[in-house]
Amino acid sequence: MKLLIVDRDGVLSRDADGRTARAEDWRSQHGAAEAIARLNHAGYRVAVLADRGPIMRGACDMAALNAMHGKMIDEVAAQGGRIEMVLFVPPADAPDRCTAVAITLGDAFSRLGVSAAATVLIADSQCDLDAAHAAGCRPVLVLTGHGRRTLEANRLPPGTVVRVDLPAIAAELAP
Repeated sequence: MKLLIVDRDGVLSRDADGRTARAEDWRSQHGAAEAIARLNHAGYRVAVLADRGPIMRGACDMAALNAMHGKMIDEVAAQGGRIEMVLFVPPADAPDRCTAVAITLGDAFSRLGVSAAATVLIADSQCDLDAAHAAGCRPVLVLTGHGRRTLEANRLPPGTVVRVDLPAIAAELAP
């Protein structure tokens, strides 16, 4: 079974900058919850890549961030889907965010018992795509969030696939 790791900010949420810190402020990208359910029904496992940005900025505590993730998970469940886990990128355990994301991906492969080659990372940022490539999984850029700006920078890692949004990926992988 393949694993899809989906970036939270800008891919699942409308908040590309990760400023949302409360469950009542959570806003999903159009069709994202349905897309995850569709992918699950086609045999894909789904995890979400997130950071602790709201906590680091003092906007909330871990309980509030977990409540926001609970709302995200509930939206997906209401569509018949499942988010297997939320992967947190450590805030300062690596020299830079890209390295921290690559370490987090490696931990996810180990914990979930999947290979990097069987994993796709769906993101809107250069750093996450670079980390996916470095970790050995397939990077996919979506044009939501910061995706258009990332595409325009013209520095995508080799083999990066570009799609308009998460529902377009679901339509392709789970026709």
